[in-house]
Amino acid sequence: MENPKILIADDVDYLVEFMKSHLEQLLPDATYFRAANGYEVFTLAMRKQPDLILLDWEMPEISGMEALQTLQAHPQTKDIPVIMVSGFTQADHVRKALEAGAMDYLKKPIAPDELLARVRTAMTLADSMRQLRQQKQQLEEEKRRSDRILNGLLPTEVLQTMKEHSEIAPRRFRNVSVIMADLVDFTPKSQKMSPKRLLDELQTIFTAFDQICQKHNCTRIKTIGDAYLAVSGMWNHSHNHALVAAKMAERMRQYITEHNERYKIDWEIRIGINSGDIIAGIISESNLSYDIFGDTVNTAARMQSYCNPMQINVSQTTYDHLKDYYFMIKRISRKVKGKGALNMYYLHRPIQSRQQLRQQISHPQYAL
Repeated sequence: MENPKILIADDVDYLVEFMKSHLEQLLPDATYFRAANGYEVFTLAMRKQPDLILLDWEMPEISGMEALQTLQAHPQTKDIPVIMVSGFTQADHVRKALEAGAMDYLKKPIAPDELLARVRTAMTLADSMRQLRQQKQQLEEEKRRSDRILNGLLPTEVLQTMKEHSEIAPRRFRNVSVIMADLVDFTPKSQKMSPKRLLDELQTIFTAFDQICQKHNCTRIKTIGDAYLAVSGMWNHSHNHALVAAKMAERMRQYITEHNERYKIDWEIRIGINSGDIIAGIISESNLSYDIFGDTVNTAARMQSYCNPMQINVSQTTYDHLKDYYFMIKRISRKVKGKGALNMYYLHRPIQSRQQLRQQISHPQYAL
């Protein structure tokens, strides 16, 4: 260890000088501090963060044992190695010091060779412990980084299930609402931006959408280029899933308006909502891709693609869930091969007051 810091805690001047003069032979580049009473031990330990403390048991103000217990109780000092120095030679005192957290015990009168040997061993062990703590911190940081990446790839509920069971089986979710949002004219607008500006815009918008999604207790599935896919009622099985999806869509649209005003830009969004059953699962273990499938998802995508800018287009099934809560504008039906006429409605405005709508939504996290 280069340039270590040693704190010698003893109220007897000649003992401090004795230990320091011998330690300088072993650690000539060390910096030495002295604590003359028990209170100063903790104060200096906090300020200087020494690499080793030689702590006398019998100290003024508070004892060395009390000072040791204080050091062990504080997260910033509990890992500092301590050698208890004492004239108490009974085995019971040694045991108490070691149980209290001392790394070693040095009996008085102090033999110079024993002092150097114990300090050398303590410094070596302390250095090894310091390296282990650094490695632990690095591993924890790597874990946090990995968790952040996984949270961006997988819904929180899926990630938690994988942590507990190592795998997740495909599953059918009944009675949910799928929200598909897309930025209008993304390609021509993106060609006028630098790559960094474009990615910053997408990151800002999708981060806001993630926060809106979380606030409404919905599940973000994925982003596909400039498109955003989420589901309401997937894990919480709420009968108000369509109402929550509508409120989330309204908030997303409102955010785009706020974003444009703040950053002096002119993004527009199309949002489609469809309600029904879906199948969900991991389709690529190597890339950890979680996705949803089924006619409900396809119809939600059609609702989005048939939508005009800054509108929210809902299907017949979603309309049936929302007709008691919203005024909606019926649109011209679209014929879809294999499905016949596809009824569509624009979300217009709530029928009830916002307070009444809040009472209709059972889950407290479904913010309006």
